Amino acid sequence: MTVDKWILDNTAQVNTTYKPKAHFSAPIGWINDPNGFVYYKGEYHLFYQFHPYSAKWGPMHWGHAKSQDLVNWTHLPVALTPDQPYDKGGCFSGTALVQGDKLILMYTGVSEKEGQACQVQCIAESTDGLHFEKSPHNPVIDERHVKNTADFRDPKIFMRENKYYSLVASTEEGIGNVLLFESDDLADWRFKSTFLTAKPHQGRIWECPDLFELDGKDILIVSPIAFAPDGYRYTNVNSSVYFVGKVDWATYTFIPESYDEIDSGLDFYAPQTLVDDKKRRLLIAWQQMWGRTMPTDELGHRWAGSMVIPRELRLVDGKLTQSVVSEFHEKLKLSSSQIVKDRYKGPVTLYTQIETKEAFSIEIGSASDSLEFTYDGAVLTIDRTKLTRQIQGEETYSSVRKKEYSSEKLVVRLYVDESCCEIIVNDEVAFSTTFYLETETPEIKITGAELKVTTYS
Repeated sequence: MTVDKWILDNTAQVNTTYKPKAHFSAPIGWINDPNGFVYYKGEYHLFYQFHPYSAKWGPMHWGHAKSQDLVNWTHLPVALTPDQPYDKGGCFSGTALVQGDKLILMYTGVSEKEGQACQVQCIAESTDGLHFEKSPHNPVIDERHVKNTADFRDPKIFMRENKYYSLVASTEEGIGNVLLFESDDLADWRFKSTFLTAKPHQGRIWECPDLFELDGKDILIVSPIAFAPDGYRYTNVNSSVYFVGKVDWATYTFIPESYDEIDSGLDFYAPQTLVDDKKRRLLIAWQQMWGRTMPTDELGHRWAGSMVIPRELRLVDGKLTQSVVSEFHEKLKLSSSQIVKDRYKGPVTLYTQIETKEAFSIEIGSASDSLEFTYDGAVLTIDRTKLTRQIQGEETYSSVRKKEYSSEKLVVRLYVDESCCEIIVNDEVAFSTTFYLETETPEIKITGAELKVTTYS
């Protein structure tokens, strides 16, 4: 039985109690990193790490979906399955490159050699965006090019001056880095440089590199493991960080000027970006986190994992700003708009906008089972500790995340979609988290001195 036939035969058994409606999730099974987020032939394509046979991580496939509006997604046949000696342990994360009518995927093939994990870089191509042929030259980057293939993954493929390049995440002596490779024909690759190496506190392994230009600056995104906490920042074991700087193409190295975490919430990892026909730089990321329990798996719901709603990125004064794509807001209907002097209470809606100049608190759920988000005038806090269904993790930190922030006026955009919550403040600070309420009719309570509350469904 093919994987697609298996998915078709088993999807009806999925329990959709916590399944989001506006956040992308697979029809069944486990998902994690987005892969090959790309605009191709007038449509958005999203590939993703996928284990269809279980709501647990397993041998990775590349799931595939497409959309015309970034809101409504059509599930497509699985793009890559682990069926070759070099990828029999899984088709791990990678990226996509559009070249005319051709769609090129570059991914990490995983196998085992002499009892050691072996991660190599591979190519697959398509001319219709549906059927993919793995290159006969695979693996194209392997132990011929690097010494360490145990932690060597997540290629970012791109073109520059008629040559192909690939950034691959790696580690050396317990320090994360990104390596650069070059090719003329996608078959023969050569090591070009160590593109950027982490400082000792910046993570022992880097994953999922992305590189793009924004407002005249080069942006390098990586997802580090064990980035050292700095105050309230980087308190997830696994972070997502952007470096602002410039690529020195004479030395093939990235020269960073600044860096920061992309999202301050509990669940955000492995972001990827694309440029569409409107010249927008759009980001999507896995809205989950490693090393934690998955309630939908524990409950036998047969699915786990979702993506954030795609966001448009801008660079303002050297800082990334993020706003949910306009297409999402265009499909919403206004429910209510009112000025509140003390307290607002109402049903949970898909999108709530709060405008205020004062401290405030938001409670989603009920008195005994709630997700909370607060602002005291200096610090934004998201708190998952008051939920009945707790998510256990490997962190030594509690299920609370904070971000220092101050502004004369706040516009808080709150997106609540079953088990997914995204909060974006002034388009400058983002908090993504998952939460699983046992309350059947949750409410939202907002407290503050003077608030304008607008709700949409």
